[in-house]
Amino acid sequence: MCFIERTFFSILCLLLLSTCTKFGKNVYVDGRIYNPITGEGIPNIPIRLYRSKLDSKDPLGTDSKTLQTTTTDANGYYKVEHLSTPFNQVSIRLNSLDYYPIGWVDFGNTNAAGVKKGKRNHFDYQMVPYGKIIIYIKNNSCVDSNDNVKLYFDGGPYDSNVFHKGLIINLDGCIDSPDPPIKISSGYKYFHWEATKNNVTTTYYDTVFVNENQTTTLNVFY
Repeated sequence: MCFIERTFFSILCLLLLSTCTKFGKNVYVDGRIYNPITGEGIPNIPIRLYRSKLDSKDPLGTDSKTLQTTTTDANGYYKVEHLSTPFNQVSIRLNSLDYYPIGWVDFGNTNAAGVKKGKRNHFDYQMVPYGKIIIYIKNNSCVDSNDNVKLYFDGGPYDSNVFHKGLIINLDGCIDSPDPPIKISSGYKYFHWEATKNNVTTTYYDTVFVNENQTTTLNVFY
């Protein structure tokens, strides 16, 4: 390559580098995906870094284009980076149907997180695994058909809202009925129930812990 060609090639490279520096910035994101109940990292969670997609078919950029994908390591850590992008909006998103999403630690939502270009972004995300719960209702000493039991759900941390807080079951008579297992987020669940017999009402309280991929039974005995 002659001197003139080498000079032209060098100038061209500098112009391209200058263009990327002027109109685009590097994107870098790292963080950890973990279970807030145990503090343990969650492996193999897919993560997608993407930007708004602008082309003749989508001039407003309502579509998106993937810039980089990765998965969390054995301890729940991840890192994604992309060399220089001129597009204004860059986001990161993750999803797994095997876990109940709590959300981004710094944003409090489960949607995509906006990424600042040219800076290191550290985003942690919380999610909890699922288990199952069986509600077993049994009237141990039935008086008559006027016996009544009301079961209330009092909530719990990181709850998947399978049950709404408040009254969830209201039954009369001589009940002996285990419900089928219900999929629910793991963690503590708080309940109380009111049993009425001979016009006398007694209140009971119980707390159960739903373990990952296991079935827990709430015994509503009265």
